[in-house]
Amino acid sequence: MNDDFDDLDRAIFALPLEAPPPDLRASILRATSGAPTPALSALLFTRNEIVGIGLALAIAAWLVLAAIADHRFATTVTTEAYAVLRELTEPTTLAWTTFGGAIAAALTLTNLSPLRRGIRKS
Repeated sequence: MNDDFDDLDRAIFALPLEAPPPDLRASILRATSGAPTPALSALLFTRNEIVGIGLALAIAAWLVLAAIADHRFATTVTTEAYAVLRELTEPTTLAWTTFGGAIAAALTLTNLSPLRRGIRKS
């Protein structure tokens, strides 16, 4: 193992270098820092999605405050949530959900989907 890189450095610096194009710096600046940046909200979500997320958060905050303020409401919500969870974990419900998910995945991943038949590839 050679820990002395002086010879290697001299050999690298002795290599002939090609001259860069005259407008290289300007084109790099134009493509990076000089490029216009789109608005952040345009990149992430549409206006309808932002409104929907805001409404969902507002309803969730209202439900949490209602559950904290009223013990009977919290008991009712908990009981109903357990009932829904119990129904979702029934073997029949799980089988039908799995079957439906498998059909949806098969239609999405194959060309049998009616949505893909209408699209022509050019």
